[in-house]
Formats: sequence, structure tokens, C-alpha cells
Amino acid sequence: MTASPSDPVLYEVRGDAAWITLNTPENHNALSMQLCRGLADSVARANADDAARMIVLTGVGRSFCSGADLKSRGGGAAPEERAAGRPPFSQAILGLWNSPKPVIGRIQGGAYGGGVGLIAACDFAICADRLKFAFTEVRLGLAPSIISVFVLRKLSLPDASRAFLTGERFSAEEGVRMGLIHRAVPEAELDGAVAEQIDALRQCGPRALQEVKKLLRTVPQLTIEQGLDWAEAKNKELFNGEEGREGMAAFAEKRKPSWAP
Repeated sequence: MTASPSDPVLYEVRGDAAWITLNTPENHNALSMQLCRGLADSVARANADDAARMIVLTGVGRSFCSGADLKSRGGGAAPEERAAGRPPFSQAILGLWNSPKPVIGRIQGGAYGGGVGLIAACDFAICADRLKFAFTEVRLGLAPSIISVFVLRKLSLPDASRAFLTGERFSAEEGVRMGLIHRAVPEAELDGAVAEQIDALRQCGPRALQEVKKLLRTVPQLTIEQGLDWAEAKNKELFNGEEGREGMAAFAEKRKPSWAP
């Protein structure tokens, strides 16, 4: 089905990158039920799309994502959907976190609450340096429950405590210091910085990127002994694999590997 410019979430493959764009600027890309369903569907589509080696997540308008659309209870599941599995927002953010492909956040506008959670689910988050962010839930009598599962894997407990408990806004520079933001650049340089990150990933083996994503999600959950068992088996598999052999041959022959542009 062809996407309409009016769809709440847009999907497009540009080169070898799947671009997912939050597209309800009239409400600052708030996490309505419709947007969350579209985002969950788009993330699943990108994860399964053989034409896409990476994912870029961005938004349209002044805000990247203003957080929960309180009129739709923050994208939670309708009563008839609850028995069918996770709510759409949970599906979307988990799909980003567990994506086998690198996820780049092109953060063109401010983000609050659940929008900051989406940023935390990205492998790389590049934003305009003028932006502000906040976990505003506590000021609404709520808690950042779902997104804490991902944010607490990026922020230290002291940083998360301050941000969660106060709901105060923090700068892009502070986001970089905390490890939430990968890079903050002048607004005019945002697209160039995203393009640089895409180009850097294109130098890497497609399967190697998937295996590194798996490693990042697997090894921290293992004991040292379990980690070594897993890593030794994986190391042998990759050294003997087609992509590993090509990469080592290219290095020895002083040429680019077959996957590099």
C-alpha cells in the first residue's frame, strides 16, 4: 500500500536506509493511538525490509515528539486490543530497541516524555543543539514507566533520578553529557551530520552490524562465564563466515570490501 502524505507515520527507503517519519506536526507528533500503531507497523516493516541496512527515525515540524497524547491515554491499547499483546507504543519502542539494524535518530525538534524514550531506543541520536528535552510525566501526576525500561539503560541512576523526579527541561548539551544524545550540532548542520553517520555505517559489513546489535543486547545480560561461552562461539562463527572472510581478504589486499560504497 502506498503511503499518503497525510498518514501519521511515513515510511520511505532512501538508498539503503529506511526513513520513518512522525507526521502529525499539528499536535507536535504526540503519541496518539493512530501514530503509535503507524510507528509500530513502520518499525516492523523496516526490520523486515531487505532493502534497508539501517533505520532513520525523525519527525516533521517544530517537535520531534511531545510525548503522550493525553486524549488517547498515551497510545495505550484499547480494551479490545489488550488481550492481543503489547500496546502499540510498547511494540514500537521495543521494535526499535531490538532492531537487527542500526537506528539513527534525526532529532529535528524538542522531545518530552515518551518522545525522549524513543530517542533512548536509538543507537545514535543526532539533534539540533538548540533543543530542549524533559521527562514531564511527574508534573502530570504520572511516571515514565514504559520508557524507563530503555532510558535506564542509557542514563546513570543519578541523572535519571534528577530528570525523572523534577520533570525539568535539559539542553541538548546536557543530553550529550548524559549519554542520551550522540551528537548535537547547529540546526543547519543536522542533515549533514546524519548523512555522515549513514555513510560511516555503510563502510561496515551488513551482517556484522546485525551481530553487533545482538551482542549489545545479549552480553550485558550474561555472567562473565556465560558471556565468554557466547562470545567464543560467535567469534568462531564470524571469522569462518563469508562476510568475515571477505573483510579480512579486503584488508590484506588493501581494497574496499564488497559491501562498501
